[in-house]
Amino acid sequence: MTARRTDSGRPGGARPLPFPRGPFTGLDATDLRELGRLGTRRVYGPGEVLMLEGEPGDRTALLLTGCVKVVAGTGDGGEALLAVRLPGELIGELSVLDGEPRSASVLAVRTSTTREIGARAFLDFLADRPAAALAVQRSVARKLRTATRHRVDAGHGTGLARLARTLHTLLGSYGTPTEEGLRIDIPLSHADLAALARLSPASVERSLRTLRDQGAVRTSYRELVVRDRTLLSRAAGLPLPSDGGDQA
Repeated sequence: MTARRTDSGRPGGARPLPFPRGPFTGLDATDLRELGRLGTRRVYGPGEVLMLEGEPGDRTALLLTGCVKVVAGTGDGGEALLAVRLPGELIGELSVLDGEPRSASVLAVRTSTTREIGARAFLDFLADRPAAALAVQRSVARKLRTATRHRVDAGHGTGLARLARTLHTLLGSYGTPTEEGLRIDIPLSHADLAALARLSPASVERSLRTLRDQGAVRTSYRELVVRDRTLLSRAAGLPLPSDGGDQA
């Protein structure tokens, strides 16, 4: 791993950055500005490791651009995809908060820029700014809720239902409106979807074919558009959208 450093981040010497809002919606402009003065701006190429499972939690990072994935080793020597993070999200904050080694690795999916802040500086920032501390607590709680929900959704049912529930979860966090429907705006391969839904790649292929035939989704290379949320919800065995509409 060789990340490229683009500025020093020294107090008073760094140029404040236009941070994406992400989970920091509750932060005011002053808190965002102060956070932007901390740490170091780094750029990672596709496939480069930002953080490694088992290493000390010596820093956290705010993702400014790009996309990263969170993965963890499995007992059989494989790798499980746990989550995907987009601009505006914190990375690695849990180890900084509890002082334990990292429970997963973080890799860049595409060229990604971060603002990396040392553990001490980050904890001091939170101690001085209660609103920022509350935003981080809410961010961690949201991630834990999502992880718990995903564990339940991906743990039972047919392959079609499990994939549909996984897509439904992704839609809630990463759905972007288009003329055709809601695009899941992260570059996931079929292997990534299989890891998230805890299915084999062959089962994902079959389930996606069924969803396409039903008119629920459209797929192309690393792109998936949900065309009909009602059909997706039915396949997932979930309550239908509250608006009662058929289209995404």
